[in-house]
Amino acid sequence: MRCHRCLGLVLILISLLFYQVVWAETGVLVVHVKDVQGHPVRGLQIGVEGDGGSAVTGDDGKARIRLAGQTKEKSWVSLQILVSPAKGDFVIVSPWDYRSLVPSFENESDNFVPVVVVRRGDRAALENGTFLAALTAQIIKEDALGAQQKQSGQEDLKVAVATVAKRYGLTADELDQAIRVWGARATAPYETGMAELYAGNYSAASSELAKSLRAKEEKLTADQAAVADNACFLGRSLWLGGQYSDSVVAYRRCLQLRPDDGATLNNLARSLTDEGDLKSAEPIFHEAITDDEKRWGPNHPYVAAGLGSLGMLLMAKGDYAGAETVDRRALEMYQNALGPDHHYVAVGLTNLGAVLQAKGDYVAAEPLFRRAVNIDEKALGPNDRDVGTDLDNLSKLLEVRGDYQVAESLARRSLTIYETALGPDHPDVATELVNLSVLLRDQGKLTDAEPLCRRALSIYEKQLGPSHHFTAAALYQLAGILRTRGKYSEAGPLYKRAIAIDEKALGPEHPDLARGLDDYAELLRDQADYVTAEPLYRRALAIDENAFGADHLSVATDSNNLAELLRAKGDYVDAEPLYRRALAIEEKTLGPDNPIVGAPLNNLAELLRAKGNYIEAEPLYRRVLVIDEKALGPDHPNVAIALNNLGELLRDKGDDAAAEPLYRRALKIFKEKLGPDHPYVAAVLYHLALLEVKTNPTDAVRLCREALMIDEKALGPSHPNTMKIRRSLDSMNK
Repeated sequence: MRCHRCLGLVLILISLLFYQVVWAETGVLVVHVKDVQGHPVRGLQIGVEGDGGSAVTGDDGKARIRLAGQTKEKSWVSLQILVSPAKGDFVIVSPWDYRSLVPSFENESDNFVPVVVVRRGDRAALENGTFLAALTAQIIKEDALGAQQKQSGQEDLKVAVATVAKRYGLTADELDQAIRVWGARATAPYETGMAELYAGNYSAASSELAKSLRAKEEKLTADQAAVADNACFLGRSLWLGGQYSDSVVAYRRCLQLRPDDGATLNNLARSLTDEGDLKSAEPIFHEAITDDEKRWGPNHPYVAAGLGSLGMLLMAKGDYAGAETVDRRALEMYQNALGPDHHYVAVGLTNLGAVLQAKGDYVAAEPLFRRAVNIDEKALGPNDRDVGTDLDNLSKLLEVRGDYQVAESLARRSLTIYETALGPDHPDVATELVNLSVLLRDQGKLTDAEPLCRRALSIYEKQLGPSHHFTAAALYQLAGILRTRGKYSEAGPLYKRAIAIDEKALGPEHPDLARGLDDYAELLRDQADYVTAEPLYRRALAIDENAFGADHLSVATDSNNLAELLRAKGDYVDAEPLYRRALAIEEKTLGPDNPIVGAPLNNLAELLRAKGNYIEAEPLYRRVLVIDEKALGPDHPNVAIALNNLGELLRDKGDDAAAEPLYRRALKIFKEKLGPDHPYVAAVLYHLALLEVKTNPTDAVRLCREALMIDEKALGPSHPNTMKIRRSLDSMNK
């Protein structure tokens, strides 16, 4: 009896011990730590960020980490090395982002997290595919975080490579070279796709990563983290390739498997923004910032990067006060965390400068753009692509301020930097070509602008495809140059093709499509095809009202453009409330003395002048002149436009004596700022000729001939302006 009772006691003890072991596994994360050669690493203290515990690996490389009480199976935790063993300074390689899915707490052999580490500075690891794949992933993530102000892709890749290389005790050049060699040898779809994404070949990257994702989805239960990674990088590749809707789908798939990931949330919100869905994007940006603040702390550069993205969204919405607030906070965080001369400080300065420029505060924006140039020239070197971007931003501001010569020199230097760094056929070179062509067009250098734009179009078509959104952007710009030159029959098909591309690539309700519809409608208005133009203007207005709300600056622009059409066709009654709506929106958003307000104010004055209401029109013209002189300086081309228009009103009133000095001052400004052969110079000469024809017909003929020569050279003999001046000259000669 006694032996039977002893046996029963033993069985009970064994049973209790068994249940004690199972219970002990609950809330514990088992990790197996190995180096890149597959050898167990002993004596390494590894833990979980936040409230979790830590443990030291044994001879077999295993450790049991106590998790925070609220951590459950299938939730995500972030790993960190707390103490490396003697004679070893280790860094985590895999998981590449240090995050792991908590496996089941059941006592099964495969319920552990494999962790790969490497000694900092171990150059032998540069031959290891696992190591290079992980670092490539880290670089792509850093690039996404660091390139907040850039739309076209990988200007920050060099900075990202340097950041990751430093983390592992390597140089940027040796890491870059190793990744490119590894990528050339890669055969598996995921590795090939990552290598193509690193190289900037977005179409090939998207194809390979999509193939890899499909294969992994079939065995999701085996590796959920791998599917999430794959979907995340596919989203990045699709976004860089301009496929915003598909990018949204990929990022949402990643977040299904890995929720509460600030970086992925931020990327999803950016894709939604570029897709035109600002309403959906904004709360996701806020969620991403909250997640990053919780994970990294409220003053981390990753949080600042998220704020930069949110600032761009707020600026797109027209909330300039909100954008300025978050951009100033982001800039302060960058400066406090990284010092005043870090590249990311230049990013923050650029974002803030862009908001101030959009508000019309050019004086405050300029020193920010100049400081960004200085920082990046010092931090990255004078020929880095980011310096090229900084120069381009400064160039655009100086163009607005009327300093065309300096603006053009900066734009050409930017183009040279990009061509040297990327080669003559890179899409980013095409973007610089388009920017330079805009500057040249605005100076009246149409014959110089056109070939640059055609070259950009050719690059986009070759590198991104004939149906890419950037291809459409180049088509719009080329069509605009041809329209300015009076080549309407050539411009029309380009506008139609661009609109068709954007409707397919972006969708029929995207704000960028509204810009294209406006541009094409302007061409039709120039040709007096009001019947075809009007529904295009009205559709653009409806798109922007739906996307941004009734009080957005884009809605003001659309209202103004539609009013211009109605005025051209003589429908003054319907045009006037649209002008007044545009003016009210801009005054409310920007303030009554902002130079941007000058456009609808001038156009309303033009309408009143056309109606013969000189008494009400004159103070509006004079107000435009005062605004522009105060905001832009007395010698800005916009001031010359205001002087010319006020002179036209005074001439219509019969006050030639008051009109003449305004014309002559405008002429002087245009010649000095735009050169003697600009069409604006021809316009003022023509107006002076009309003024002189009664009292000094000989001088009037001379002025008219001078204007005709300019327009024949700049616009061509068949342009409507050229033909109008020729008819007037013929009449004067008779």
